[in-house]
Amino acid sequence: MSTARRTAGLVGVALLTAGASLAPAAAKSTDPTAHPDTSGNIRVSGQQIPVDVAQGRYVMRGDLIGTWRYIPRTVLHEADTLYAEAGVEVFNGCIDLRRNRRCDRRDPSGELHLSFIYWASFDLAGNLIKGQCVHPVTGGKGDFAGARGRLDMVDTPVGTEVRTTYRGHIALDAVPTEGEAPTPAAGAPPLAGQTTTTTTTTSLKKGC
Repeated sequence: MSTARRTAGLVGVALLTAGASLAPAAAKSTDPTAHPDTSGNIRVSGQQIPVDVAQGRYVMRGDLIGTWRYIPRTVLHEADTLYAEAGVEVFNGCIDLRRNRRCDRRDPSGELHLSFIYWASFDLAGNLIKGQCVHPVTGGKGDFAGARGRLDMVDTPVGTEVRTTYRGHIALDAVPTEGEAPTPAAGAPPLAGQTTTTTTTTSLKKGC
């Protein structure tokens, strides 16, 4: 991935099937049946907001409230009009079950770990057409120890900005014997293929 694209936050999708067709989710769910469903999954949706793209730091709004850190690991494909990479991510915060836009004592909270695969398409001028990511939940700490699930994200250009929305489900204590998992290392090895120099306004914004 190019240095410019990486600092643009061309973030990732997770190491599962990249097959689902994703539709942008509302920044705040209004469906009263969204938490939880009969299978024990807590359904979530909302928006991811960039804070420091160069350092891979974002905040989550909607059903997830807290901070998000993206750690790229591997470039899977790099071409002028298509890019893909994989890595891991860490969410620190809560699931806002009461939907009052803050983390309360009854809200599940802690550190949630995810892996990702990200892919994005660009036009010939290097402008983002669409980005998508798949993020399987791999465990965590606190109330997220032993959690499983999946989040899907979509990047959509809006003027010179990129709007990133998410939706998915989280199953708490899905693996009761797992316990707390180590926090993924903050430092990431250099990504391969950092030769392209895409510097368009849109690509310098965040991708999912």
